[in-house]
Amino acid sequence: MPSVRSGTAPVLTLVVAWLLLTSGVGPGVLGSDSATDAPESDDNPIVVDADLPTDGPTVEAVIRLEEPDIPAGISADETERRLETHAESTQEPLLEYARGRDGLHVKETFWLTNAVLLEVDTDAVDYGTFDRFGAVEAVHENVEVSVPERPDRVNATASGAAALAGGERRTTAGLAQVNATDAWDAYDTRGEGVRVAVLDTGVDTGHPDIDLATDDPSDPTYPGGWAEFDATGGRVAGSTPHDTGTHGTHVSGTVAGGATTGTAIGVAPEAELLHGLVMTDTNGSFAQVVAGMEWAVRQDADVISLSLGATGKHAPFIDPVRNARESGAVVVGATGNDGPETSGSPGNVYETISVGAVDRNGAVPSFSSGQRIDRTEWAAAPPDWTAPPSYVVPDVVAPGVAVTSAAPGGGYRSMPGTSMAAPHVSGTAALLLSIEPDATPDEITTVITETARMPAAGTVTGDTTTANGTEPLETRYGHGIVDAKAAADALVAVRRPSDDSVAGNASDSNPSEGARSPSSPVFIAGVLIVVSLTLAVLVRYRVGRR
Repeated sequence: MPSVRSGTAPVLTLVVAWLLLTSGVGPGVLGSDSATDAPESDDNPIVVDADLPTDGPTVEAVIRLEEPDIPAGISADETERRLETHAESTQEPLLEYARGRDGLHVKETFWLTNAVLLEVDTDAVDYGTFDRFGAVEAVHENVEVSVPERPDRVNATASGAAALAGGERRTTAGLAQVNATDAWDAYDTRGEGVRVAVLDTGVDTGHPDIDLATDDPSDPTYPGGWAEFDATGGRVAGSTPHDTGTHGTHVSGTVAGGATTGTAIGVAPEAELLHGLVMTDTNGSFAQVVAGMEWAVRQDADVISLSLGATGKHAPFIDPVRNARESGAVVVGATGNDGPETSGSPGNVYETISVGAVDRNGAVPSFSSGQRIDRTEWAAAPPDWTAPPSYVVPDVVAPGVAVTSAAPGGGYRSMPGTSMAAPHVSGTAALLLSIEPDATPDEITTVITETARMPAAGTVTGDTTTANGTEPLETRYGHGIVDAKAAADALVAVRRPSDDSVAGNASDSNPSEGARSPSSPVFIAGVLIVVSLTLAVLVRYRVGRR
């Protein structure tokens, strides 16, 4: 058997050790592809949603199957491939059974979360029948989602004049409040090269301040960057861009709208805007939202903006959100408009950047949702979910009262709600990714939350403060009001630590959890291991030569 020459052994040892250290790949990962492993049957009974009707005539039921094990450190593209491969292999036995069984009709399949939507005749099929498939874990309803209900005490108006900020450059008050223009000027970016997918009620592309874009010539709406999904998650063939209400156009304008009137309305006006219609007027379904998220991931969206939700804590949204994030997308969601001690999904999923509202004075309006969430409150949450035992939503707040943006028909409209706040954060994420294209969703989340500013003590009143009226409540503000410029400074300080061009002091910013830097304990430990291996090998080498 050929042997390695003694003179090259130390070099090979060092190379292998260093590659293992810097690649983040452990011995247990090398050569494995758990996404394609055959599902194993277990003795755990499936979880059937108590809200599922048991009397007909037919019911739309979402069959959830086991999720793949995605190793840490693999690429977004590889994550997406593993999700698709795993879904295809584990769903096949169920699909074959459903297609040959009376009382079952396959409506749609999904891979961003491993799920199949079936139409079930409950007179002919019992939900327990799915327990025969080892990969099936749960059955739940096709949860209804909606645009957060418009706040009663803050009316929408057709005039946006009151919500404009003056000065040499005219912008909406919202853009001024999140310091968007300061980020534009400091880093010479307005979101170029970043793709944001808004999933909403549709969009009026005839509006002079809104353009959709895709570089995929096979897209049937090219250059539209558009898709519409029906209630079962099926893509509507031949659909062209339109808004079934007003909500989607308004949200899209805040993310990436232009300034044809002389007033800038979009936080990231040069970002590539995609729009998926997942709600008709104000209502949609779990299947529509997941289908829209899958489409956004396939379109390489860097940011997914969700100004929608279902009130309460709905565990079915956990896997789609965290898988989208693992696929490289920053997911931003509104918390809802039901006030204190409430929130909605997917905005309240831990991996979402959850957004509440503030007015122009920095006060949280009474309608803005927020609460401390105990992980145990999520019924049937995935057992491997890494959310902490307790956490607060919103993560941050942004302008959500009298927000001026685009309206269908070429006009402008002032509207309230956390739906209006969330796109300010989506646009901010786009600015950050334009500055640092290789930043991870974890890094974007960290700098947005850790640089948000809390109002000074005693400057806000009412239910936004503690009993003594001096300290803002975390369940109302989260980390505070989003600051695009401060977040950009922090991101550049983390990713370019030797760059002296950073405007502002962000030297105390922390890298995202798990990031490796020359001063991190993981990195130092790794260096010590390599040094130890080097000394051991050299000693053995010298002894062997004597």
